[in-house]
Amino acid sequence: MAVALALRGVEYAPWLTALLTRLGDLVAPLALLSVGYQLRLGALRGNLRGLGLGLAFKLVFAPLAVVLVLVGHFGLDGDNTRITAFEMAMPPMIGAAIVAADHRLNPPLVALMVGIGIPLSFVTLPLWWLVLARI
Repeated sequence: MAVALALRGVEYAPWLTALLTRLGDLVAPLALLSVGYQLRLGALRGNLRGLGLGLAFKLVFAPLAVVLVLVGHFGLDGDNTRITAFEMAMPPMIGAAIVAADHRLNPPLVALMVGIGIPLSFVTLPLWWLVLARI
């Protein structure tokens, strides 16, 4: 990190900038691909309880706790509270899934959390949007 900050004002050759930009553009698709290759719907059978608990916590209970604490306990409302709660309602991250899978923390469950959590968030996030609009 210190090297990146030290080189912030340095001009790179245009070809190097183009190369690094193209390499950087590959990061998100490769992350999606690596998690997608690990996704096995047959693993649902052995991981259904963990998947249900994890997704319920991530998509419902964590944002609810944020709302209850910020609004109910501290009396805060407004954009900052809505944004904080909405960010808590976001689905599991691919980057976190890659780290968890690298450390062998139940890779099938990790892939299921991301693979099912992202499409499920297409339902839960609009519901949270409606709830948070009333705060």
